[in-house]
Amino acid sequence: MGAKHPEAVINKLQCNKNEFILAAKHLVKTGVVKSPGDAIRYMEAQNSSVSEIIEQLVVSKQTVKILEESDEDQTE
Repeated sequence: MGAKHPEAVINKLQCNKNEFILAAKHLVKTGVVKSPGDAIRYMEAQNSSVSEIIEQLVVSKQTVKILEESDEDQTE
């Protein structure tokens, strides 16, 4: 029970290679899987949406920037 060739999984999930690699890397970095091979098997078994994993990656990298109010805004 080995993983399919990555190209077969990419075709099955209907994504491009760059998104697939980013999604696999994100799964490894977040601790969902232990290795890139496990990420391929995980995405294949779960029939994961690569775009959803990419969205999780983007959200995890976003930061909140707090804008300070200027003195002019406070007097009005």
